[in-house]
Amino acid sequence: MKLSFSTRGWTDHSWDELVSTALEMDFSGIEIHNPLVNAAFTGKGGPLDRYNTQATARALRDKGLSIPVLDSSIDISAGEEQVQAAKELIDLAAAASVEMACVVVQNDDEDAVHAALSELVPYAEQHGVILLIESSGIFSDTSRLTSIMDEFASDYLGALWDVHNVYRVGGETPATTIKNLGAYVKHVHMRDSDDDGSFNLVGEGTLPIDEVVRALSSIDYDGFVSLEWMPEWMEDLTDM
Repeated sequence: MKLSFSTRGWTDHSWDELVSTALEMDFSGIEIHNPLVNAAFTGKGGPLDRYNTQATARALRDKGLSIPVLDSSIDISAGEEQVQAAKELIDLAAAASVEMACVVVQNDDEDAVHAALSELVPYAEQHGVILLIESSGIFSDTSRLTSIMDEFASDYLGALWDVHNVYRVGGETPATTIKNLGAYVKHVHMRDSDDDGSFNLVGEGTLPIDEVVRALSSIDYDGFVSLEWMPEWMEDLTDM
């Protein structure tokens, strides 16, 4: 397993600062959150500006770093505009040599999800990008997410296991999640919390992180575990 961190919540940090943080703290990757709507990443001169994508990939590779996934809040159950946004995210991932792009599903409308994926999975395959669906919203119940994965059975469709959502909202143990999703898990989001729902530093809350590690080890998971931390979660910890 490799460690990355998410840029979610850290929009006031420059790209150079994010890279320096990754190197100083021995991370292997930087997960970029919502790049399509963040000019710091995709605007002129940004690391994912269309003229800079390959240079950014090379510079990271030279430092032993990578961008494992482009994460997003694009909701593919919310209509054609969001499906088109997902295609733009896939385009960006392909241009930047990023292996995966992630979307979410918030509406309990499996017909809409099926229609969106029928369009997006072939598109992802054409571009050599793995499309991930996060285990949040209706898919905090990973048996439902597994059914979608089974239906499409594509190497270009996978699951992003958001440990907190599945455990706190879905009420699943890590063992159950891995029993359901197995090798469909391509990326992991990790943040810790207490039983009252308040967030805590990883390892200091009551999320069963040791069980998560054992569950991932049981499938020989060799992908990234990406740490998420929003500055507002703890007033006295607002810097990386």
